[in-house]
Amino acid sequence: MAQLWHATLLLLLLSLTVVHSLHFNLIHKYSVHSPLFPGNLTEVNKVQRLYEGDMARARLLRPSLFGVNYSLELLRPNLKAERYNYLIEVFIGTPARRKYYLVFDTASAVVWLQCKPCIHCWKQDTKIFHPAKESSSFEPISCNHTLCDLTEPGWKCVKGKCHYTLEYGEGSSSRGILASETLGFASEGSGKESVRNFVFGCANDNRGFQPHEKFSGIFGFNMDRWSLASQLTDLIGGRFSYCFSPIVGHNQRPSRLKFGNEAVLRGPRVKTIDIVRLPAEEIYQYPLPLSDVSVAGRRLGFKRGDFAIRKRADGHMVGGFIIDSGSTHTAFSTGGPYERITAAFRAYFRPFKLQPSKHRLFDVCYRLPREGFKGQLPSMTLHFGDHADYTVQPKYTMVEVARNTLCVAITSYPGFSLLGLYHQYDYHFSFNVKEMFLSFVPADCSKVV
Repeated sequence: MAQLWHATLLLLLLSLTVVHSLHFNLIHKYSVHSPLFPGNLTEVNKVQRLYEGDMARARLLRPSLFGVNYSLELLRPNLKAERYNYLIEVFIGTPARRKYYLVFDTASAVVWLQCKPCIHCWKQDTKIFHPAKESSSFEPISCNHTLCDLTEPGWKCVKGKCHYTLEYGEGSSSRGILASETLGFASEGSGKESVRNFVFGCANDNRGFQPHEKFSGIFGFNMDRWSLASQLTDLIGGRFSYCFSPIVGHNQRPSRLKFGNEAVLRGPRVKTIDIVRLPAEEIYQYPLPLSDVSVAGRRLGFKRGDFAIRKRADGHMVGGFIIDSGSTHTAFSTGGPYERITAAFRAYFRPFKLQPSKHRLFDVCYRLPREGFKGQLPSMTLHFGDHADYTVQPKYTMVEVARNTLCVAITSYPGFSLLGLYHQYDYHFSFNVKEMFLSFVPADCSKVV
């Protein structure tokens, strides 16, 4: 009865907040608007650094599909500039004194930032949030709150307050108090909107990370109950959307992460697919029902289930195709899919008699003649069932890794596949985590506001 009362109270308090234009700014780390703006990197330098970040992220994502107990966070958010793509701008507390940058991550759940008094915090440029001195709306949640799960290892009740522990891979951890607070974000024009009574982690003991002074924590955004999309389900209907534009030079303006009615896509070109439903304890990322792949319009004929998530005899999960904003390049699992897809690209280029080029980043690369490539670059289409095709345009299928050298912009991971950021450019995505579906439509994301 107590849990039911707290759930009802939470929904009532959230419903009292009227949100007119709920959206967050998402800022790519290489944008001139980013606090991590690296200066004048060449396009080749960008490709190399983004690829290295992907390889690091692959090592972090892999445990989530290989049976790590979900009582542990499924991703080590190793706070290093090359291991993620986007920062999210937030304000916290009443009054909202300053802006914080958090790592936007669709592979983890809890939103947390460093708080004082610190037992162990990394040094950050922005003053560390001190709720006792800075905010009148900070309130630790009680141990019988629905989001205080004392069955999680390391979680405990201390003097009626919920203390959380997040143990990440490779030994890093975040500990602190779960609390409700006012979360602020950008709205139309130069204004701000806010959501009251949002539950987040006030982290005062953070160890084992490789920190960066420009940001303050993690903005978890998977489908678990602690994420913003899940907490605000009754306020936003479980709906959110984004539209990423490619980085041209360094001047990519912030993208918008929108919620509620603003996130709904409409029109005859919109396609909708189901997010794969799995037992609640298995996976909280965004698995999609990929059934086949085409290269340059030719279907490769994968069998039903080649991209399905399945449980091995030892109970570990393998397979699957997820959509991930934190990985730059699309990856296919080794031992079948990756080999067949790269073979199809090689077959496409064979008649053009291009000189193959070895490159440490990608496996299928060609050196172009001085007069340039006379043919048409290939597209790649992802088939979701019989009626929803997602076509990656040729300009994003290939990537220039050196002068006059083009590579097929896909990589390989053992055990699972994913749709990376580079192949999400100029598509508008709308997620509905309440009804479990994803809609998408081609768009000029530089013009989507």
